[in-house]
Amino acid sequence: MKNIYYFRLVFVMAFFIQLAPSEGRAQRYTNESDSLRALVASRPDSTRHGFFHAGKFSSTFHVQFDGDVMYIYKQPVALTGFQIAWVINHKLSIGAKYDIISTLYKINPYVNSYDAIGTTPNPIRPLSMSGMVTIGYVLRSDKKISIEPNVGLGWSYLSFTDPKAGWIDQTEPKQVNFISNYFIVNPSLSVIWNTTKYFRIGALAGVQTALGADYLRVKTYRTRGVYGGIFIRFGTF
Repeated sequence: MKNIYYFRLVFVMAFFIQLAPSEGRAQRYTNESDSLRALVASRPDSTRHGFFHAGKFSSTFHVQFDGDVMYIYKQPVALTGFQIAWVINHKLSIGAKYDIISTLYKINPYVNSYDAIGTTPNPIRPLSMSGMVTIGYVLRSDKKISIEPNVGLGWSYLSFTDPKAGWIDQTEPKQVNFISNYFIVNPSLSVIWNTTKYFRIGALAGVQTALGADYLRVKTYRTRGVYGGIFIRFGTF
């Protein structure tokens, strides 16, 4: 008799448990499609919580064109540059930059310039360019005016023809084609006017320090120097 009452009690309890809502009980689905959608929804959303979620990770690119003036060999020269950069979260900038000295300047006073002989009469016009990897950090990226300190590490190239014909040593060849490569460090600071979402205007100032071999009075430190100028940027920011 006791067993009958016991089983009735268990049956009643099971009936009410079945009717009561419970988050722990498995949900029944009418078809496989509903079950699959529920399984996908129950998994963590990597686009919302992952590293590449738009709210936490932003990846943009832009190109920059520079027009600068650099002071080297005791004279100002024009410097034309091009840069492409990847900007992470509107803050960290990683890029590559190339520039070339576009002024036809002379370095005669620094080549074969001995007082007893004088300088060579023919103009000595060097070709100089550089390429580097740059890393910067954008401050006030959400403001109308941003500031970006930047540092570049890379390579600089210098070449020219030295017309030695009888100026110092008659046994020397008629001319020497000088070519040299230098390691350069380029810290700079840019002030950026955030004109539109896809266009920026700015000004920058910096210094390029070269490390390498000297050639006569063409000292390494003279091959690069302080510079400043303006730039424009195109891309997304």
